[in-house]
Amino acid sequence: MIADFFKLGLLNMKHRKIRSWLTILGIIIGIASIVALISISQGLENAIVEQFSKMGVQDIRVVPKGLRGPPTSGISVVFTKDDVETIKNVKGVDYVLGVLFQMTNVKSGNEEKLLSTIAYPTELVQQAFIDVDLGFEYGRAFTKGEKGSIILGHNIAKDAFKKEIRVKNSLEVNDKLFKVVGIFEESGTPTVDNAIILALDDARVLYNKPDEVSVMTVHMLEGTDSEKLVKDIKRKLKRARGNENFDVFTPQQILDQMSTILGVVGIVLAGIASISLLVGGIGIMNSMYTSVLERTRDIGVMKAVGATNSNILTVFLIESGLIGLVGGLAGILLGTGVAFSFGEVAKQLGFSLLLIKININLLAFALAFSFFVGVVSGTLPAVRASKLKPVDALRYE
Repeated sequence: MIADFFKLGLLNMKHRKIRSWLTILGIIIGIASIVALISISQGLENAIVEQFSKMGVQDIRVVPKGLRGPPTSGISVVFTKDDVETIKNVKGVDYVLGVLFQMTNVKSGNEEKLLSTIAYPTELVQQAFIDVDLGFEYGRAFTKGEKGSIILGHNIAKDAFKKEIRVKNSLEVNDKLFKVVGIFEESGTPTVDNAIILALDDARVLYNKPDEVSVMTVHMLEGTDSEKLVKDIKRKLKRARGNENFDVFTPQQILDQMSTILGVVGIVLAGIASISLLVGGIGIMNSMYTSVLERTRDIGVMKAVGATNSNILTVFLIESGLIGLVGGLAGILLGTGVAFSFGEVAKQLGFSLLLIKININLLAFALAFSFFVGVVSGTLPAVRASKLKPVDALRYE
């Protein structure tokens, strides 16, 4: 019998095509908005997780206190080679990568731009690149003690200057000529793709900073308790420096914070999108009330031939649920398409930090929720239809 009720519901929707589709449209917009916004939010979270994984989630970062982005030459708090040595001697540390950031003039041919450079110690650079899964599209990493060489990120090599830069080409950094020995594969991480990497010994001479270090990356020995190591680093560095104007953290800590923030943002966006779904539910209720009025005589005939109140109630609930279900299906397709299109447009605009994926749980929830909204919206009209008396219904004009 339930199958017959579903067939009857579909026939009634087909009989009133324009009204049904206008009603369904509200559900489509609501579900599409929810699916698209949550998918985009999750896509951003997926990208952040992947990028932090590439950074090495088990590595510890030591940065100037309050730093919220890449270091620049204008920061007042700096580390020294002594600080690197202090951390090296902490139990559980494998190696310490002290790097130097500097904004400087970079020249290719007749073009000159102000860009950020990062200087790595050559004796650790190969291991550091392996640990964060950095691969080369062309060329190689520095060899120990190498000078006069430079490594470029994908975007710098391809797009920073009018002419593409290749391995064995030369660039002028702060009026000194450097030979390009390597170009990274495109990673999707702006810090890597826009990187200009020098040997630390070259940078110290070039920028007249013989002792300075901008940030430090601490690679732990396998099996080390990261929380304990963070505490030990803080304690020993504070004692050695005589101050606490630095922050020590793991990428996992930032990842957890950002995941929480993005989760809240996703809920807020879904809440905003749900407003249109509420409007769609009201549209279903209005349509079903109209349907009850139009089919009053039909209801009388059905009751006269033996249909019970529960039969009438079920017919109208199934019909309203089907309206929600059809709207949900169309909304899922539209919302998923919008999310993937948004990701593609963002990629074309140079913002590749969006990993849009199909979330089966989200789609199943959206479909079930749209059916639920339809059933709930049709409840009052269905109850009214079920309570009609056969005689009154048959007399209705």
